[in-house]
Amino acid sequence: MRLLVLVAAMACSCGAPRPYGEGVSLHTMLTGGFRALDHDQYDGGAAYGLDLVTRDESGWGYELGGTYSAEDQSGPHDPHAEFNEVGLGLRRSWEGQAGGARSYVGFGGAFTRTDHTLHAPFNEFEDEGGAAYVHGGVLWNLGRYDFDHGTEFLLGFDLRGLVGDDYEYAQLSLVLGFGR
Repeated sequence: MRLLVLVAAMACSCGAPRPYGEGVSLHTMLTGGFRALDHDQYDGGAAYGLDLVTRDESGWGYELGGTYSAEDQSGPHDPHAEFNEVGLGLRRSWEGQAGGARSYVGFGGAFTRTDHTLHAPFNEFEDEGGAAYVHGGVLWNLGRYDFDHGTEFLLGFDLRGLVGDDYEYAQLSLVLGFGR
């Protein structure tokens, strides 16, 4: 929670990016990749995410997103866990040369939730907590297409790290994005 207050204070102390309006682009980013967990029982696995990202003419913008990952372990209780998070943060993008790579970094706070299920004997419990994240990546513009004038498609990679109350992770993802 303290991190969200810090991000909000930083946004207010400097020229905060506009969330919408003329000169602000909005992109939807779909991610899928591998997550390596630092957790007592689980190692990591496939992770999927959805982010909504704005970008002001200054290169700054906001990001709101969520990720989901699940993992089964074999053992005496056959544990299963689902790792969910919702994050809010700031993002800084740098425009590449025409047709070149667009790099970015983002940081913010996240609300995390882990649902655990043990099968023998059956038991369910959940952990909720806060976390801080930072990530960076590179996106390539695949171009604008005629079926929806002005929509651009992006493809790239994202490297993300999260440090939280219940677990930490590093995640490498493939990103597919579209927007105006």
